[in-house]
Formats: sequence, C-alpha cells, structure tokens
Amino acid sequence: MSSKMIDKLMSFFGIDEPEEEKEEVDSLQPVIPYDRKPKIVNIHTQPQVKVLILKPEKFEQVMNICNELKNKKPVIVDLQKMDKNEAQRVVDFLSGAAYALNGEIKKISGYIFLVAPENFDITGDIKDEVNSLYNLN
Repeated sequence: MSSKMIDKLMSFFGIDEPEEEKEEVDSLQPVIPYDRKPKIVNIHTQPQVKVLILKPEKFEQVMNICNELKNKKPVIVDLQKMDKNEAQRVVDFLSGAAYALNGEIKKISGYIFLVAPENFDITGDIKDEVNSLYNLN
C-alpha cells in the first residue's frame, strides 16, 4: 500500500518515472554531406567616411548642403567666394539645420566650416589644430 501511495504522490507532483521510449531504427536516415562551399563574409569591414567639400556661390545652394547632412554625410563648406552678408545667412541656416538634425557646425577658419551629422564626432578645436599644423600662431 505504501508503494501505491508514493506512486500517487509522485504522479500528483509530476515526478512520474518516464517510460523508456523505444527508438525505431528503421526510421533513421543516413546523413548526406553538404556539398556547397560556405559563404565567407568579412565582419570587420568599416564603411569609408566621405567628407564632401562644397563651395556654394549663392544662398539657394544651401539646400544641397542640408540634403547631404540629412544623408548623414559630413560637409566642409567653403564660403570664401560669397558676399559677407550672404555667407552669414548660409551659416545661420546651416546652424539651424545642424541643430535640428542633432549635428554640429564648427568653424575651421575664416569662411570655412565643417557641418557634421549626429553620427560624426568632432573633438578638439579644429581651428587650433589647423593653426598648429601650418604654424599659423
């Protein structure tokens, strides 16, 4: 009677002794080797960052710069050929666009600016780096 009681308790708690399943040897099929070559993929590829250098001559060309910024591409903008007032409008517009897209704008020198999207980090002071590189201090 005690073995029946133990069996009932074990089945109540789900601790039944598993019955051994008989494997059917006839249902097994032989393993067929895979004849195709494995595809090799280089996981260490890094996309090259391309920095565009644009020299707008009119304020209307600022939209091209903003489109590149929206496409996550950094742009160096050379405003030396523009009128001073129009160049200021371009810088103001690009500053707003960079802010809206979580990017940055940095002055490199005189009328040259780097406008970078959010996925591009600018560290240090570029103006100081350029000056020290060419001994312009």
